[in-house]
Amino acid sequence: MHRSAALLFVLFALPAVRAADITTPAALPPACSGFQWDVQRELTLLQAPALAVAAGATAQTAPTLALERHYRVQLPAQDQVRLAARPGKPMLEDAARAGLLAFDVPRAGDYRIAITSGHWLDVVDAGRVIPSRDFQGQRGCPLVHKIVAYRLPAGRLLLQLAGGADAEVGVVIVPAADG
Repeated sequence: MHRSAALLFVLFALPAVRAADITTPAALPPACSGFQWDVQRELTLLQAPALAVAAGATAQTAPTLALERHYRVQLPAQDQVRLAARPGKPMLEDAARAGLLAFDVPRAGDYRIAITSGHWLDVVDAGRVIPSRDFQGQRGCPLVHKIVAYRLPAGRLLLQLAGGADAEVGVVIVPAADG
């Protein structure tokens, strides 16, 4: 009987522990709490393990990113990259890094892109830069440098990073929960 009771405890307690681990986000650093938008999803994803990818040097070699996934992107030297469009804000830093990433938007709507570096980012659709709607950053937040909001059309788009010195950048793309 003693053995049966212990087995029942393990069978019922273990799923509860696993569910709590999955649904409870990690505590955020205090400096990441001052955003005007609800950016909990972006910050939680940026704390998750990242999938390493190398950015493309052309639109044809751009790897495809999935939405709601954290990527650690390696960027080549900017002078080795053929950008898909003129950057919305050209930045000419010595040793600048750049790269192209593709992603699919299943439904037209509001999306946000979070990055961990100071690179300029543009979303490009058929050679045309889609203007951003807004952006936010939180000084001192170690998880993210900026989050940029866009209204995007459905289809395959390019994310273009340019002008920053960091050779590696964390990237997350999510549907905007608060529009």
